[in-house]
Amino acid sequence: MSEDTTPELGVLAAEALELFTASVRQIPSERWDDPSILQDWTVRELVAHTTGSATRIVVLVEDGELWEGPSQPSDWTYDSPEDQLSALGIRLRDTLPTADLDAPRKSPQGEVPLRRALMFPIADLALHTWDLCQSLGESIELPDDLRTLSEGLVHSVPEQMLRRPGAFGPEQLAPADASPTTKLMAFLGRAVSP
Repeated sequence: MSEDTTPELGVLAAEALELFTASVRQIPSERWDDPSILQDWTVRELVAHTTGSATRIVVLVEDGELWEGPSQPSDWTYDSPEDQLSALGIRLRDTLPTADLDAPRKSPQGEVPLRRALMFPIADLALHTWDLCQSLGESIELPDDLRTLSEGLVHSVPEQMLRRPGAFGPEQLAPADASPTTKLMAFLGRAVSP
């Protein structure tokens, strides 16, 4: 994905975090331990993993200490995920205005500009917002800008890296008249309803 197409990456980071936080606030108290649509994860574990991605965004912007590997749910489980996500939103809003999106940051691809390092965790927040809503029997259309970022990112990943355990499953069929979000999620291996 071309970095030139992402001049508003800070705005997208804040938008993705707000969208996910709003979805978490809608989880009924009795549904936290229900299975999610993602194999082997409950709703609580899905939220915890994604809270780790939200934390990664904030730590990247703040130029803080990052951890290796994906966010494990057991590392990001909080008594009040809503409060934790709200606190992350405040930190992000406080830090973004002075963030240098061209500053170098560590990433799985080595040292890259902050704008590039942010792409995956922003997409992770957006895509897992859809997963969370689906897990609760709700539907959501991702905002065009977040969907476009996510599409560009996943289409830039080599197929063998995209379709592997811990990443995405085989592409699923989407109805011909499916929305752009539904088509994206089917491409990423999510079962979608006609």
